[in-house]
Amino acid sequence: RLVQHSWALVEKDLDAHGIKFFMRIFTIAPGALQLFSFKDAKDLEKSPELAAHAGTVMRTVGQAVAGLSDVQTLIPVLQSLGGAHAKYGVQPEHFPIVGEALLWTLEQGLGPAGVWTSEVKDAWTKTWDTVVSVMEPALIESAREISAMTPADHMKRLVQDSWALVEK
Repeated sequence: RLVQHSWALVEKDLDAHGIKFFMRIFTIAPGALQLFSFKDAKDLEKSPELAAHAGTVMRTVGQAVAGLSDVQTLIPVLQSLGGAHAKYGVQPEHFPIVGEALLWTLEQGLGPAGVWTSEVKDAWTKTWDTVVSVMEPALIESAREISAMTPADHMKRLVQDSWALVEK
């Protein structure tokens, strides 16, 4: 409940919080920027590509928060998300960076309202740890599958994945 209640306050300005979240990731781990298509943006913080991706990520976090009441439905979604990130070069060592940036962003958004308490921080930390425990094995498995692919198999998968996006 603490996670859902606190998220409701963050949700009021997802885009701004999303940009802060990504800027924090790039402050903690500047090399992480190279994983993104907007890596060459002149004014990163004002980049429309960053804003779009940040909004998508924050809405996904919101969906995960909403799904906390039905964990059995949430688990396959998180597994799929973890697996999908392997093709972008995400590594298990990125999870602590993202977690640190998420907690920092939440503290920035909730602290001034007096909502960021030690209990809320603990609840978010436990939630993040649970998310990682589901996503990380899926990421590792998918990365292993990708590395075992022939170039033709890899190309086929890219075409299938991109076509799936078109069909949406």
